[in-house]
Amino acid sequence: MPERKVKIYHSELDEFKAELERRNFHKRLTNLVDGSIDLALVKEFYVNLYSSEDHPPKQSRVRGHLVKIDVDSLNTFLETPMVLAEGETLPAYSRYCRLPTNYREIEAALCIPGRRFILNSKGHPGKILRKDLTTLAQVCSVLSYSNLAPTSHTFDLTVDRARLIFCLVYRLDINIGALISGQMTTIAQSNTSRLVFPTLIVALCRARGVVSDSLTFERLSPVINLAYIKKNCWNPKDLTVSIRGARRARVRPAELPSTFAAPTPASTSAAPSVPAQTDSQHFAAMLQSIHQGHIILLQSLQVVAPPGSIPSTEQFREMVAWPRTQPSLHKEDEGPTTQVPQHVEAKSSEATIP
Repeated sequence: MPERKVKIYHSELDEFKAELERRNFHKRLTNLVDGSIDLALVKEFYVNLYSSEDHPPKQSRVRGHLVKIDVDSLNTFLETPMVLAEGETLPAYSRYCRLPTNYREIEAALCIPGRRFILNSKGHPGKILRKDLTTLAQVCSVLSYSNLAPTSHTFDLTVDRARLIFCLVYRLDINIGALISGQMTTIAQSNTSRLVFPTLIVALCRARGVVSDSLTFERLSPVINLAYIKKNCWNPKDLTVSIRGARRARVRPAELPSTFAAPTPASTSAAPSVPAQTDSQHFAAMLQSIHQGHIILLQSLQVVAPPGSIPSTEQFREMVAWPRTQPSLHKEDEGPTTQVPQHVEAKSSEATIP
């Protein structure tokens, strides 16, 4: 489950960008320099992180190097120091999680007007549908799905996920090192094949001197930028955020291309041979396109097939030659046979292999 980078520029969702900078998420958490993922390192990290003892493991040995994932080590590496209020020993998010859940407060912060939690079978608040979230809440939820508390459940927000998004929107400070360390430990101790924070793990391993010798790498998930937000996160019912070009305007009938226009009286009163001639040329063009497509497909097969098993392009053209004339679609008493253009051969040098 790869992480995402965030590329939000000034004047583009300023509230979200300012919050990333305030929390120092923009330094490493959402901007890991190396965007490649060595799955061999990630798997070895999680295998060696497993511990049969009761206390959760806080370090793993990868190829002879010790990689620490305790709270202080992660906060130092990510440059996200824990922020505490005066006289407090826990950050605001940790204190908030120990309080009874105020569902109305969460709904007011995350939902568009008139929307709220969906009740479960027992009549208790169970989830918030994604379509009912504000634009900012949707962007924060996408970030949490990959970089904070990874999950494949992205259709709605559970109560715990809604509390996390509420803290992001409401500017409550979070101990990121503790959050990520707990997620890694849970994955290592559970029976699952979903490996989280792969890019961060590879970066931690390389910072400790681990050498990667893999030849294949995985990529990050699509970056969170303005184009991604327009397509996946913008809620048109959220009047607090306005994004230009977020939805494509409908085309009026007057703006349709001329090819879709209704026939004019002049075209309906034309000679009978004109529509037949147009159909003939259109049919010839279709056949010619299919013929050229066969040649391109043949050239693609020649790359992977054993030599001699596939006929060459010249042999194919000899076996399936393109006619220089096309039979007329008219009757004998409607005029001469319509001529079609000369055969245009597909140049092998310009043919592209799919």
